[in-house]
Amino acid sequence: MTLSDDIQLKLFIADAAVTVREREGAFWTLQHISQETGMPVSELFKVFGSKRDMLHFWYEGLPLRYRTMISELDDYDTLTLSEKLTNMMLSLLSMMDEQDAFVKHSFDTLVYKNQTWHPFKKEIAQLFKEIIEQHDGVSQAARVVLWDEFFEFLAKEFLHVVKFRNKDKSEFRGKTNALVDKISFFVSELLCAKVLDSGMDLFRFFWQEGIIKVDITLPFIGRIKSGQQHPPSQ
Repeated sequence: MTLSDDIQLKLFIADAAVTVREREGAFWTLQHISQETGMPVSELFKVFGSKRDMLHFWYEGLPLRYRTMISELDDYDTLTLSEKLTNMMLSLLSMMDEQDAFVKHSFDTLVYKNQTWHPFKKEIAQLFKEIIEQHDGVSQAARVVLWDEFFEFLAKEFLHVVKFRNKDKSEFRGKTNALVDKISFFVSELLCAKVLDSGMDLFRFFWQEGIIKVDITLPFIGRIKSGQQHPPSQ
C-alpha cells in the first residue's frame, strides 16, 4: 500500500503539530507549526481546519502507517493469525512510544472520550476486519459471525489496551506486551478452531439423516423439518 501525496502531507503536518505541542505546551500556535514545517499558515489551513484537527489526525494516521508497513513485509502471509494480531497491536503501540508524553496526556481526551465517532477507532476496527477476514486459517463456522459489531468490539478492546499501556510502569511495558499476547491468542483460538467446522459438519449430518427431530413452523421462515437436504438459513 502506498499512501497518496495528500495523506503523506497530512501526516507530515500532524507529526509537526504533535512535536510543537509537546515543545511549546499550551501556548503552541499555528505560527510555531509553520516554522516547524516550512509551510505558510495559509497553506496549513488548506489542509486542516484547526490545530486540534491535526492532533486528531495524528492518531488516525497510525493505522494508515501500519498498512504501509505490512505491505512491505514479504513473509507477512506466512504468519499465524495470533502473530498478525500481535504484530498489529504492538506496532501501533510502538508508534505511540515515539510520542509517549503526548499519548499519555491526550489519548483520553482526544480519542477515548470520543470513541463513538473518532476515526482512530474506526480505522482500528477496519484493520482487525482486514486481517481476520483475509486470513486463510479462520474456520468457516467462525466466518458466519464475523459481523461489523465483532470488529467494533475488538477495536474498543484495543482502546482499553492503550489506556492500560499509558499506566503500565512495568519494565519495558512487559505487562502490556503480555496483555496483547493473551488477546491475540484468545481471538486466534476462537476463530481458527477447526472443531467449529467439525461441529457444523456433524450437525449437518444429523439434520439430513433426521437424527435431530424437528418439525415446526416459524413466522417468515416456514416449516422446519429434520431430514431436509440442508438446515434452514436466513
